Amino acid sequence: MSAALDELRAALVSAFRAGLAELDPARLVERALDAEAGAPRGRVVVIAAGKAAPGMALGALRCWGDRIAGGLAITVADPAISARDRRVSPEDPEEAALRPLRVMRAAHPIPDARSVEAAEAALALSAALGPDDLLLALISGGASALLAAPPADVSLEDKQALVAALLEGGAPIQEVNLVRRHLSRIKGGRLAAAAAPARVLTLLMSDVVGGLPHDISSGPTVPDPTRVEEALAALHRRAPQLARLAPAFSESLKPADARLLEVRLLADPDRLAGRVAAALADRTGLRAVAASAEDGDARALVERRLALARTLAPGEAVVIPCEPTLALPVQRGAGGRAGWVALAAMRDLPPDVALLCAASDGVDGSSGAAGAVVARAAAAAMDDRAIEAALAGFDDAAAHRALGTRVETGPTGHNLTDLHIVARGFTRGARAR
Repeated sequence: MSAALDELRAALVSAFRAGLAELDPARLVERALDAEAGAPRGRVVVIAAGKAAPGMALGALRCWGDRIAGGLAITVADPAISARDRRVSPEDPEEAALRPLRVMRAAHPIPDARSVEAAEAALALSAALGPDDLLLALISGGASALLAAPPADVSLEDKQALVAALLEGGAPIQEVNLVRRHLSRIKGGRLAAAAAPARVLTLLMSDVVGGLPHDISSGPTVPDPTRVEEALAALHRRAPQLARLAPAFSESLKPADARLLEVRLLADPDRLAGRVAAALADRTGLRAVAASAEDGDARALVERRLALARTLAPGEAVVIPCEPTLALPVQRGAGGRAGWVALAAMRDLPPDVALLCAASDGVDGSSGAAGAVVARAAAAAMDDRAIEAALAGFDDAAAHRALGTRVETGPTGHNLTDLHIVARGFTRGARAR
């Protein structure tokens, strides 16, 4: 691969990291609370839930630490650390930094028993609030799995099977969360309803392309305009084998019933794309623009990325927030949708174009990476049959490891979106000034 392409690929990764840093969850929450007029008369209780929960909670403590009586920070468990390891190890620095909040960890994307425990703890805290108190809800992507409170006649195993069927069947996240909201005791505004008559202030970091507040982590503290009939239609369409759960579906909190609920959106996929495009332009001189957010089948997105790549002029780049869907077989390898799209597009890119596909949380499926950054020349290091086998088996992680195309950030504390960056390098002597 040429030095110019290597430099371009490195620039895409650098801009991706810089854009994430610009939307630091702690700083965003601090700014939002600084702008709040007047201190609550009573207690402030924090419930932070999602992949950005620790950062968002830290921002609240920095700004309102003397007002916060307690609460929860519920985030994703590290699967490499067992419950026993956590019990016998010294105190987690994250837990110490977030006192007086209780840090809880649960599974993602499929809920587990810890998700139920976290949801019950959140509901109990909310129910104890009085009319002078404030529930400060800090909600980010991933909280749908971290807060699981199935109706009384639905088991956790049923809920796990339903979520797995929806995700593996390629349902868009809005549809997954539609079903979750109507089969829950905490989602769809029910956590806010439990806090009544307390005031509820929700600060959101959205991970849903084109999503509304009720779509973000299934909206535990915001009203929901959707109806149970819509959720049942999605159930029968996407998971007919679980139609026996239909009687447990119920209406969520409707806008007309909402009292003392305030919502602020702090970050979303479009804002991240804008920050990354600005960072790319500043660092490289490329004419970088942010495009409208997209979702849809990953195979169709591959074709769109290739079509865009062919139209770019030298020195142009486009940053696209997107949420691809990819139906997965039961038997599959290690990988993620970002890495899969990058591998599928790699061989057909124009020779001077680089493509980055990465997850903002730093965790692309089961790949162990954030995603991949590729160019056509990278494909020379692997036989076409091996690439086809990796795509067919959804085993792109091993291919990107062998090709040296992995993007590794570690967990970022975000969960805003996948980002795709398509960039064409400058022709010789044509670099912008």
